[in-house]
Amino acid sequence: MIRAGHVGRWRRAIWNRGKLAELDSEWYFPEDTEWDEKGRTMISHIYVSYDKTITSIQFGYYENEALVLSEKYGPPHIPGNFSMEFVTVKLVQDEYVTGLSGNQRFLEGISNLTFHTNLGKHGPIGKFKDNYPNSFNVFDPEIRDQRGFGGFFGSYNSYGLSSIGIYANPTASSETVKTFD
Repeated sequence: MIRAGHVGRWRRAIWNRGKLAELDSEWYFPEDTEWDEKGRTMISHIYVSYDKTITSIQFGYYENEALVLSEKYGPPHIPGNFSMEFVTVKLVQDEYVTGLSGNQRFLEGISNLTFHTNLGKHGPIGKFKDNYPNSFNVFDPEIRDQRGFGGFFGSYNSYGLSSIGIYANPTASSETVKTFD
């Protein structure tokens, strides 16, 4: 199973805190907490909350004919935020994730997400649906059957979701198999 890219960035990977300290900057960059739903492939629901950026995400899975929820990935409460919106994406039977796209606003977080499935798209989800130069991430790991999707991974901080990606299980087809004599 491989990580098939991500939308957003881990802040600690793109900012040099030491250099900012030298500049006597008062920027605050919260630490990211990584999360992982590797192997959780039978997703039936995706719950997304957002304000100006995506603040949290949670997944629902059917296990033994009951809905089981993952942890909620995002801060427990964002002070002063009373305008949060909430969307539920419900996948129908035989629908599975094939890709992901989204947009990140510089220094603010992920502004929208679109979940691609074998039956179409869900999204964009988020208040800002416009694209900013060099900030739109789309990846299609060529998942063509349900066995190819391997789960989600990402990170969040005190402001909300800072990155999200999917796992892909490479599957061989008769066109890609090579034999050696």
